[in-house]
Amino acid sequence: MECDKHNQPLHLYCPSHLMPSCDVCISTSHSKCTGITSLASVVEKTKIEKSQENAETDINYFLSILDQLVTSKSKNIKTGENHSIGIRKSFKEIRKEIDKHLDHLEEKLCQETDIMWNKERSKATDFISVIEGKRQNLKEVKEHLQTLTTNTSKLQSFLGVHKIEQQVHQCQRYIEDLEDDERTKEFDIKMKQNDEIENILSKLVSLESLGEVIVDKTEINLNKETSLMWKAQVKSQEQSNINNMTMNIETKIKINIGKWISDIICLIDGRV
Repeated sequence: MECDKHNQPLHLYCPSHLMPSCDVCISTSHSKCTGITSLASVVEKTKIEKSQENAETDINYFLSILDQLVTSKSKNIKTGENHSIGIRKSFKEIRKEIDKHLDHLEEKLCQETDIMWNKERSKATDFISVIEGKRQNLKEVKEHLQTLTTNTSKLQSFLGVHKIEQQVHQCQRYIEDLEDDERTKEFDIKMKQNDEIENILSKLVSLESLGEVIVDKTEINLNKETSLMWKAQVKSQEQSNINNMTMNIETKIKINIGKWISDIICLIDGRV
């Protein structure tokens, strides 16, 4: 086999990176790695069947995780779709409640309008009836006035005219009093709008959104086995570390005193 980068034979192995390498790879990318060995010796020592078994176990495990992700994400899509529909339904419910309350206010206002209108119309109709009665009486007085001087004495004519003048005077007083009568005023049915409606409409127009739609993300448990690790085909060489070290320093001093020493005693701990 040849190196994909350098087109040279792969005959070396780097245990630090678990990678077959060529001479160029070792000199450029693994110059600081230790334990570089022959690829042939590594292959000879490797138990292929055990490596295949470990690889198959790992593949099955990773497949189970991916299957779990697919299942979880599929459920997530369904849940998200239901929540999206729920948002639309919730807004429709809000609209329904608002419309229901507005319908109630509209019905109440219409009832008040009908009551007020019927009351004022009844007053106006009754007033017209009274005026029509006055008109009819005045017409009869006028007809009587035109026939008063026919075939009657002067005294009778005088008394008749005097009586008619009194009736006319009463009519005059009645008409003068009508100036202060509320029934003579024109009426109209209007609605005095609640000041709160303007505030509500102003806030409604300035309302840019009914709410903020956000994405809420939650961590999922993939049930990963902490003991499962990728197993190398080749056991890497152990590197020794110096943890404790004791240093003994011995110093020799040359003293020329041989002519004064006659005896030497050597103790068991090395002292003399």
